[in-house]
Amino acid sequence: MITKADKDNSIIILYQDEYNNKVNEFIFYNLTVANNDITSKLQRDVRNNANEHQQIIQKSDRWKFVNLNPTYPTVRCLVKIHKEGTPLDLL
Repeated sequence: MITKADKDNSIIILYQDEYNNKVNEFIFYNLTVANNDITSKLQRDVRNNANEHQQIIQKSDRWKFVNLNPTYPTVRCLVKIHKEGTPLDLL
């Protein structure tokens, strides 16, 4: 696998399995992963509240509060070449 390093304009060549193991380890120890995606429900609630409060939020401004395609953010990990053990960093 060829990927970008977190600093400089360096590229890293490493085995795909090694990278996947590092990503899984990083997620296990550093991130909380939700089992269900609630972003669409939250956006639906925001849209309903904006529609209920028409006297406060004008119709022309309601689009500013709603994301049309809500999704989880993606995780992109970059290899830290300046640290021992080449840990990963989020981008």
